[in-house]
Amino acid sequence: MSPGLISIPKLRFSEPCHNLPGRKGIATAEDRFTIAFMRAYLDQVDSIHRRSRKTTLAFAREIPINGYGIADLYVVAWDGIPGEKFPDTRSFVRVVKPSTRAFECKLVNWRKAMAQAGRYCFFANQSFVVLPEKACDRALPFLNTFKKIRVGLWSFSLKTGKITVHHTPRNLTAKSDRYYFRAIESVARASKQSLPIP
Repeated sequence: MSPGLISIPKLRFSEPCHNLPGRKGIATAEDRFTIAFMRAYLDQVDSIHRRSRKTTLAFAREIPINGYGIADLYVVAWDGIPGEKFPDTRSFVRVVKPSTRAFECKLVNWRKAMAQAGRYCFFANQSFVVLPEKACDRALPFLNTFKKIRVGLWSFSLKTGKITVHHTPRNLTAKSDRYYFRAIESVARASKQSLPIP
């Protein structure tokens, strides 16, 4: 299947912003940027994560974790066996040790994106800021700050579909087991059976 045809599922939950006039069901420029990035990521994931054997992916948009924000994208990667099933999330995590990646995509405000992505470390093994190339140029002088707070910085060109990796943080243990499991379960609900858990 071509990356352009892949559906990027979104977790359905109550969002206060949808109560505003004219907002419900309307994709913003940031939504379109996020979806285009995810399709490009799926196409380039093998070259971006060359050393990883965790090539089975489940993913969803807008994963909310109370108190820590709403990740624009959340990816669960593991070394999967076709047909393998687990009775619950804890068993899945204990056996396959998945790598989880939370992404914050912004068109302009890299500082806000960095602050948001910093909170995603509570429920993801890696967190990233993804920006258009021009916005990323403004963030690059602060690359050491991204490194210190263990947040990745990538740029994405809507025009060419190219992802440029400026910094990828090491895979770390999420700060909260509770929210880590909740995020994985949210992806399982949104992506409908792409994770081998009930």
